[in-house]
Amino acid sequence: MRFLLLVALIFSPSGLYASTKGNLENPQPDDYASGIYLISGWVCDAERVEILLDGAQYLEAPYGSERMDTVSQCGDSDNGFGVLVNMANLGAGEHEASLIADGQVIDTHIFIATPLSTGEFADDLSGCAVIEDFPADKKETRLEWITSMQGFQISSETDAILPYKLNGAWEADYWEAYLWAYRSSCEAVSVFMRANLTDASGAKEYVKMAGEVDGTSFMIGSTPQDVAVREAELSISSSQQIKLVFTACGPDVDKNCNFTPAGGTVILTKVPTVMDPDSMLVEQ
Repeated sequence: MRFLLLVALIFSPSGLYASTKGNLENPQPDDYASGIYLISGWVCDAERVEILLDGAQYLEAPYGSERMDTVSQCGDSDNGFGVLVNMANLGAGEHEASLIADGQVIDTHIFIATPLSTGEFADDLSGCAVIEDFPADKKETRLEWITSMQGFQISSETDAILPYKLNGAWEADYWEAYLWAYRSSCEAVSVFMRANLTDASGAKEYVKMAGEVDGTSFMIGSTPQDVAVREAELSISSSQQIKLVFTACGPDVDKNCNFTPAGGTVILTKVPTVMDPDSMLVEQ
């Protein structure tokens, strides 16, 4: 009886593949997949490894690449597989990928294809993007379009051009200012400032300046709406304090540069707002 049971296990489909181990690593369940995408993973021992897409299309996956991380599972390392798929050939939305080794389904994942509207292969595109505060606070990660991969790849990680957010109201003695900034390109951030200056006697000045930060220098100058031609260097001390050092102001010094003479320094402090997390107090 035991002999017959052993023979049945050996020659039955479930018994034949019972020891097959493997893992479909990419895509993972609910992953987004776009561009020229590598479906990959590992199988301990197989003659033929395939990926079945949506239960209809079989793709033979080259098999046997070195995977030292599979030694503990398989007893050897030549277990990796991978096959490239152009996700532009799949419709947008959910799709199913199954890992099949010698006819046995090892793993199945549902993923989300996100093809572009440009068709199967876009060869005339270029572009870049910057993700702020990634992979950590005050860091920036730059992405570049790679035609051969039909997608974006990380090209650099740098310190943030603006380590703290400038948008909002700022103040100092005689100063009421508002600053805002936006990324004007992958290399630079544009910064704008407008301010009303009033001293104890009631004398007033209106300041409207703009500049571009490229990561090495931070100079701003007058816009056409300013009443004087000013130039200044702006430095960020913290999320709550910035410093303006005016390097030039004119042409009518007596009238337009009372508050901002060349060489003058102004320390601006952030005005707390209800939506400013740094200003919120937590009751104990």
